[in-house]
Amino acid sequence: MNDLVFAYAEELFGQGYIIATYYLQTDPGIDIVARAASFAVGQSVGTWVPVPGITREMLERHMGRIVAIYDIPPVELETDLPAEHRAFLIQIAFPEANFGPQFPMLFTTLLGNDVSTATQLKLVDLALSPSFVAGFGGPKFGIAGLREHLGIPERPILLNMIKPCTGFGPEVGARFFAESARGGVDIIKDDELLGSTSFSAMLDRVTAYRRAAQQVYEETGHRAAYCPNITDRPEKVVENARRAREMGADMVMVNAVTAGLGVVQAVAEDPACELPILSHYAGTGSMTENPRAGISSPLLLGKLCRLAGADTAMFGSIYSRYPLLREKYLRIAHFHRMPLFDLNPTLPCVGGGIHPANARRIIADIGPDVMLAVGGAIQGHPGGAAAGARAMRQAIDAAVAGLPLAEMAQQHPELQQALEVWGD
Repeated sequence: MNDLVFAYAEELFGQGYIIATYYLQTDPGIDIVARAASFAVGQSVGTWVPVPGITREMLERHMGRIVAIYDIPPVELETDLPAEHRAFLIQIAFPEANFGPQFPMLFTTLLGNDVSTATQLKLVDLALSPSFVAGFGGPKFGIAGLREHLGIPERPILLNMIKPCTGFGPEVGARFFAESARGGVDIIKDDELLGSTSFSAMLDRVTAYRRAAQQVYEETGHRAAYCPNITDRPEKVVENARRAREMGADMVMVNAVTAGLGVVQAVAEDPACELPILSHYAGTGSMTENPRAGISSPLLLGKLCRLAGADTAMFGSIYSRYPLLREKYLRIAHFHRMPLFDLNPTLPCVGGGIHPANARRIIADIGPDVMLAVGGAIQGHPGGAAAGARAMRQAIDAAVAGLPLAEMAQQHPELQQALEVWGD
């Protein structure tokens, strides 16, 4: 076995490597060192059999390196080996020169898992070097810039995704928009299922919804921001972002997992699109929910969405019918906001089954730097969408003031109705 395949992590710091941590579950008798080496070589310079043309210089510059193998639980004696399976955390360093600051080749390297490597692994974390992160712009606005853009300096931000999800034209959607805006919603966005369609072109929605926003502003003094879904074929998304900005959109949304993080990066780095980006998590389960393959949700929705340039990134609530583990939900938010070299932080955006009672819990979990993405609890409120929006704003105000919801509800019938429907 080539001696170059092994390295201390300390020896690689500052040398142009990123370090991937994988989880592997396998048979008790597996030669884990050979398996890890096969993966490291196969995902960088080699294949399953020796081939001509590989030089030592090539190996030194481009081969993946094993930096750690940890067994779980740690076992020292062969007599203590478990009977059914063994589990490992494996750390492999990959040279940045193999893929550069872009996502398609990064994912191909990290998640290849093809027949030539024959190893089923789950990518659980990725330690990024300063040089690699410097190749990405990250969030253009960040939390402070997004708050300044929206004129909301401190409190949690309320976002409404219009329901029904799809099936209506721009003028009907504008009526939905106006109702939510009258209730005090900060941002109104398209549902992730509504792109630019034959019955509702995205640019037509921008025109109609901005007209509705202006009408409500003249009536109430409150102006709701509009965030269209610009997701499309890759070559169209940047153009969609530019046109949406020209026509008055306030933000843009990209279905980051299904479109690809590279598409988010392209929008974020386009100098003609000076709008905050919301990344949506639709399709995440297909990549994250297998415990033995794919990628962890905190890495995908937290660190990598931030690296791609999402100013706010949406992920699932733990209080819904499809709950993330609590530690994963909290870790996503941590990855959005922890210092990471020169990258701006991303604002956590939590969605899925949110209503006034569990919104308060989310604010307690994550803090005031959070966006609450609410659909059915606004459009499905017994008093209508405007009442649903007011109930959510009242719940946010109660959380910020430290008041019990029941006490706030005594003064606000919209909140009281919501608590009667969805619980307190």
